[in-house]
Formats: sequence, structure tokens, C-alpha cells
Amino acid sequence: CFNGIAACNDALYEIEKTGISGEAVNANIAEIKVLRAYYYFLAIDLWGNVPYSIDKKEMESPKQKDREFMFSFIESEIKENLGYLAEKPSAATYGRVTRDMANFLLAKLYLNAEVYIGEDMYEEAGNICKDIMDSGNYTLTDTFKENFQIHNESSSEAIFAIPYSNVYTPSKFYIHVLTLNPDSEVIMGTTGATWNGTHMGQPDFMATYDAKDTRKKATWLFGEVYDSKGRRVQIITGYDKNNEPIKEDYYLEDINIPESHYRGLGRMEGARIQKWTYQDDGTLTSSDVSLENDFILMRYADVVLMYVECLVRQGQANVAAADEDFQKIRTRAGLEPMTAAELTLDNLLIERQHEMCLEGWSRNDLIRFGKYLDAWWSKPAGEDYMLLLPIPEEAKGSNLNLEQNPGY
Repeated sequence: CFNGIAACNDALYEIEKTGISGEAVNANIAEIKVLRAYYYFLAIDLWGNVPYSIDKKEMESPKQKDREFMFSFIESEIKENLGYLAEKPSAATYGRVTRDMANFLLAKLYLNAEVYIGEDMYEEAGNICKDIMDSGNYTLTDTFKENFQIHNESSSEAIFAIPYSNVYTPSKFYIHVLTLNPDSEVIMGTTGATWNGTHMGQPDFMATYDAKDTRKKATWLFGEVYDSKGRRVQIITGYDKNNEPIKEDYYLEDINIPESHYRGLGRMEGARIQKWTYQDDGTLTSSDVSLENDFILMRYADVVLMYVECLVRQGQANVAAADEDFQKIRTRAGLEPMTAAELTLDNLLIERQHEMCLEGWSRNDLIRFGKYLDAWWSKPAGEDYMLLLPIPEEAKGSNLNLEQNPGY
């Protein structure tokens, strides 16, 4: 977060030094300020009270500001710069801050206002989401998987994305390295070193999927595993007395895993991530690990789900259940639309977790829905202070104005 904030301050300072003005400059300044507001949004979500600095020329260590101050700052930064931002998405605005990106961020801020400042702003958040939905700028893709293909920059759901390239971007997107083990690496057709599957589906979470929900297979490699030609994959598990290989059908258990295995899962334990389609053309190696898939930080399906949540929290589950885009999110996953009676907050949270899985909103959602401190597989129940992260000692040492969050 804070490296991003500093980079934005640097960019604004350099623009100011040029003395150049005009419509294009104003648009660039607006993009940078809203991007900085996004970084501050992440900061208050994670740490609550954060160091506040918006001027590169300030020489003193930044003072720590509370969530209420930062909430107002983020809100005003977005509102004051909306009019300068591109109204219609295009190839030229892909990966850049647009008016829809800023409104998405404002909706997220209002959606979490009850957590951040103790104020219910679901009506405001819902109205912004409805404006984005009614703009016609975005539509749901026909299939869930279209948003995560190797070349997904044409996704009709992408509001704000991080472009990645194995050639052109210095930062890397390498989720396959974090989740695959040597067996699954061969199955997926990738090459290069993996970390033996340190990032996997939590067993109790995997058990929440409906058997008909196609998003489970679209997101996770689990159960019976088949190769690209539809043949059941076998692995060598040993050798007999004649030194002939002993083969066994490859089956990745995703649910029935003892909690005691959390420090090291077995070779055929744990669902592996396959939400993003991995290159199998040899371009992924031990030295070139970046996927070509762009990471969509803000997706249209999330706008629809936020809108539905706001309606449910305002006692309008009947209106939410009738929304055509919400129904499509369900039907494209092979499920029946939810009825108003089924559309409880608990069921909506599960729906969000299955649709938005691994896209960066899980912690934020769990806190808002009051589930973050619950006991999970291999994790005991938490205490209230854990809703915020501890401020790193290194950060405290470099800025004596920072006070540690309570409980740490």
C-alpha cells in the first residue's frame, strides 16, 4: 500500500514541477489521486489507523490518522476527481483509473462504512452499484471462465485490471508457482519450479460448494484428475521387486483432510488453484514465471453482488432476487436463481466466496459479514483485536509517530 502511496506522491510532485496545465494534465492528476485513494482504502482496511502523507515535500514523518479521518479523505478524493476521469472504457483506458473504477472504489468504501466508521451507508453503496449496472459499460460474460483465460483483456467484466506479460511487465503473476506440486505441474502442462503446493483450498471451504456449481471445477483442481485427452491421470508411487513402476490413479482429496496435516499435506491432498488458465506452451520456466493472464482487481460481477447485498441489508431481498444479472451469475454456474427466502446474508456470503474466490476480497467480506473471527479448519476462533493487522515493528522504528494497534 505505502509504496504505492509514495509513488503517487512522487508522480504528483513531478507533474507540479513541470508547471504544465490543461485538460490532459488534469485527467492524469485525477487518475493518480484516485489511485492513491485506492491504496489508502487498502491501508485502512488492513491496519485501521495509518500514516497520512499526500505531499512529497513534507520532511517530517507522517502523522497517524484514524479511520474516520481517512474515510472522509478517501471519499472526498474520489468525488472531487470523478469529473476528470474517462467515462467510457476503451482499449486506451484498460488498466487505468476510470470513472467506473473510482465509483467501484467509492461503493466499496460505503459498503464497509459500518465497519470503518460505524455508519450504515448501504443505500449509498447500492445506488452507486446500480449506476454502474445501468451505464451499459459492462456485461456479465457468458461463462465464468472467460474472465480468467490466458488473454483475458477483452473480458466484458473488467473494470480495473493489472496487465501482466511474461515479456513486457516487470512485476510477475505466478499463482501456479504457489499452488502446484510436481505432479499437478505435469498435469497442467506448465514447466519450471513450483513451491510444492503451499496455496490450496481450505477443506471446510471446499465443502461449501453445491455439487452442481461449475465454479468449483473452474477454480480448483481436485478429485479425479484427467489429462487433456480425457484419460485418467496416473502417478508412480513406487517400484515392485522387479523394479517395475507401481502406478495409482491420481486423486486430489479436497475435503477429508485431517487438521493435523496443516503443516504439510500429503502428495494427493489439497485442491490446487486453476482459476486462471496456465500457459502450457513452454513459456513458463523456472526463470520466466509470469502468467499472461491479467488480474482483474475490480470485476462487474462484484458490482452486481454488492448491489444485491445492499438490497438484502435494507430488507429488499425480493428486489435483489429478481435482478437479472444476479440470476445470471447463478445460472452460468449451473445453479438455480436464489429465491427471496433463500437470499439470506449467510447464503449471500457463500455466493460471494464462490464467485469472487481468490480475487482479493475474502478478508474484507468475512469481516463485514461478521465471520472473520470464527474457527476454521486448523484455525481457532480469534479475538476482536485481530480484525486489524499489527503494524510492523520495522515501520514503527522508522516512524516514531506510529502507535501499535491494540492487542499486539
